[in-house]
Amino acid sequence: MILLNFNCIFPSCSFKCNDIEEEEFLKHLNEKHHKDMLDISKKENMSIKAVQMITVSNSTVFINSG
Repeated sequence: MILLNFNCIFPSCSFKCNDIEEEEFLKHLNEKHHKDMLDISKKENMSIKAVQMITVSNSTVFINSG
């Protein structure tokens, strides 16, 4: 089990959470931002899964532990 830190990139959202699994953040995206991601997928001519993957990647916060 890999725990990550997320800071949602959607400007209207204040979701920030540390030490959660990616699946939990995906649940947040699908519950709160499905329409946003659908709009992006149509505008950019991308699959919603690709938009979701990019959103997860851009929302992942890496903390320098060294």
